[in-house]
Amino acid sequence: MSDQPLTEGEIELALSELPGWKHVRDRLEATWTFDGHLQALVAATGVGLLSERRNHHADLTIAYNKLTVSVTTHSAGSKVSAKDTDLARAVSALLD
Repeated sequence: MSDQPLTEGEIELALSELPGWKHVRDRLEATWTFDGHLQALVAATGVGLLSERRNHHADLTIAYNKLTVSVTTHSAGSKVSAKDTDLARAVSALLD
């Protein structure tokens, strides 16, 4: 999978197929809300394992019962690439 930066048009097209995700600065980002802190931790662990298997790691932020997942491609100059849209799809499939 290419780590070349996507154009704004390519990012917008990808986001049309990624409900809940948004383009924030040079990243894709989405937030999930759970019933409690433990569920958010379990979800973060699942995303961490998924990221590790793909060797493309998301930034994870937990705020009590909320998990925010943020992805960018450092090898593409910290820009959004196809690696990010692919990981966003996989994270959504896991958490939705």
